[in-house]
Amino acid sequence: MLKSVLARRPRSPRRTPRTARGLLVGLTALGLGGVLALPTTPARANARTARHYTAHVVKKGESLSRIARTYGCSIKTIQETNGLSGEKIRRGEALAIPPCGPGGTLETPTPRASKSGAAPLRHRVRKGENLSRIARTYGCSVADLRAKNGIEGSVIMPGQELLIPRSSAVKAPEILGQSVGAPQRGRLVNASRLRSGKGYLLRRPERTYGTSQLVHYVREVVGSTRKQHPAAHRLAIGDLSSRRGGPLSGHRSHQSGRDIDIGLFYTKRPSGYPSEFKPGTASNLDMAATWTLIKEFAATAKHDGGVEVIFLDYELQRALYKWARKQGVPRTTLRKILQYPAGRWADAGVVQHYPNHADHLHVRFKCPKGDKGCS
Repeated sequence: MLKSVLARRPRSPRRTPRTARGLLVGLTALGLGGVLALPTTPARANARTARHYTAHVVKKGESLSRIARTYGCSIKTIQETNGLSGEKIRRGEALAIPPCGPGGTLETPTPRASKSGAAPLRHRVRKGENLSRIARTYGCSVADLRAKNGIEGSVIMPGQELLIPRSSAVKAPEILGQSVGAPQRGRLVNASRLRSGKGYLLRRPERTYGTSQLVHYVREVVGSTRKQHPAAHRLAIGDLSSRRGGPLSGHRSHQSGRDIDIGLFYTKRPSGYPSEFKPGTASNLDMAATWTLIKEFAATAKHDGGVEVIFLDYELQRALYKWARKQGVPRTTLRKILQYPAGRWADAGVVQHYPNHADHLHVRFKCPKGDKGCS
């Protein structure tokens, strides 16, 4: 078991030799039904594949309004899907384009991010839909959907409004081929970017590039956490990767766009935070907000491209465990999330101990299925 744990821990970077292979693994867009190559005529392709996202790489001279017109979407829809606060885009940036219908709005109940980045709360049932289909759409379980809406059986009616469980992070619109190689020995192609948002501070904006999955889930989880803890202070967002990936000073990993460092929540915001990370202790941590943040990230592990592992100091895990037990959190739930009390090097839980991680979370995301260039 020790060997399997060590395999997931950050290792010293090694430079990847140049090869004769091309740099692009091939951008595709993964929808609910399969994989779709980039279309040559976007508007027609969208009409035929109403449940797919399309990956669009920004070309020189393109504007957001031009891209919106090409795909029959509104500018607002593309902004919400990609977490854009304005209309500024860069050449080479990968955008996830949703299927749009008349008026440029989404044709399907695909989740749309709110200003806070949190998942939507409601879904209106359409003719032919069932609980299983709706649960798959929003990345939650049928059991959670029933519990949230007080449904005992499986009968739902067209026009009925359902509440979507907030703890279930909405499945990300996936763009394949971005993360090439391993976190300790890799690079980024057509990177997505985590942009400034409400409730968090980007410590080094030049290091905010990653995969579409990472960017999506970070926005969803941070937004959901702040919805549940509106009085919490701003969160520090540390390094992701550089625009093209590769070795990053101060890190052994963070090379392929699947790693991000995120600060903690405190009962009283420490001096200098969130511009700098500050050590957490059993006495200064806002246990409720920090636990929610970790729990929400861990919930994405069941999704393709969700969290693979979270690194956090073992003593902070101990403090969180004791607090959670006092709040009535079942041991079975805690065992799935925390490594404590199994031991510092035990292969247990999504959260794993790693030295020098008492002032932040190191969150790593999985490679999406079918992404052959990612390891």
